[in-house]
Amino acid sequence: MKNIFLSQKTAVFLLLLVFSSAFSQTNYFKKEIPSGKILVAAHRGDWRNYPENSIKAIEGAIKMGVDIVEIDLHKTRDGHLIVMHDSRLERTTNGKGEIAETNLEDIRKLFLKNGANMITREKVPTLEEVLNFIRGKRIMLNLDKSWNFLDEVKAMTDKTGTTEQIILKGNKSAAELKKEVGEKLSRMVYMPMVWPQDYSIYKRDKVLEPEQYVKDFHQLFAPVAYEVIIKDDTAEADQLLALIRKTHALIWINALWPELCAGHDDDLAIDHPEENWGWIIKKGAAIIQTDRPEALIRYLKSENKKYED
Repeated sequence: MKNIFLSQKTAVFLLLLVFSSAFSQTNYFKKEIPSGKILVAAHRGDWRNYPENSIKAIEGAIKMGVDIVEIDLHKTRDGHLIVMHDSRLERTTNGKGEIAETNLEDIRKLFLKNGANMITREKVPTLEEVLNFIRGKRIMLNLDKSWNFLDEVKAMTDKTGTTEQIILKGNKSAAELKKEVGEKLSRMVYMPMVWPQDYSIYKRDKVLEPEQYVKDFHQLFAPVAYEVIIKDDTAEADQLLALIRKTHALIWINALWPELCAGHDDDLAIDHPEENWGWIIKKGAAIIQTDRPEALIRYLKSENKKYED
């Protein structure tokens, strides 16, 4: 099971990858991320300039220099995986209804809306279309809402040659994960999610405290990174972050909204980057997920903190 996760010896994390237009997926090689350098994850892609979860939004994020793009999956009535956050069509398209009750043929007739709720020329992409687009590019995808389709996702990433570009995250205990997934996550990155102040998320057969959750994962899998949700800036949160660093894993922190980063979110960081994105970095984050990727990259470059090949 340990080969679910990338070897700590061959790479601290994902990207990474050195890419030129002549490289194929099999030519990627992974390097250690230098100390103090930060990877940027764009939430739903470059959605401020293009419709969220669209191929254009992914392309825009890549052109910015983003390292990871987070996208969301749903399954149509006739069994196709499409890239969309909501379970319904109204907010992000000119269609109506539940995705699970709509065939792909009908979804293909729709157009995506942008952040101003205006209909664009962009279409709803399938997962296969997105994977074919990112193959061979210097980018990784975090596939959210994908656990219910794990077998289909794995088959599709294998078919498209993109398995090593995929990140999955979850909050199952290490024992549960070992029992449930077998070798399905081989060659993908899996990041456990951990809440320093909320033990209830770990309740299965027993209450599992966050510290024990991390220790169990380190013993069974030695994951390369953890996503840490910091609701409040407390000593308990600092202790957990220190424990994760002690395992030589990287820390992913979300700047999307206040309850994920103790109030140091993107909206505050636009005007006060050092007090907010800087706070996240001081907590030990090596990966920051953001809704403001362009501004975050600009700030990181000004501080010589952006990871670049």
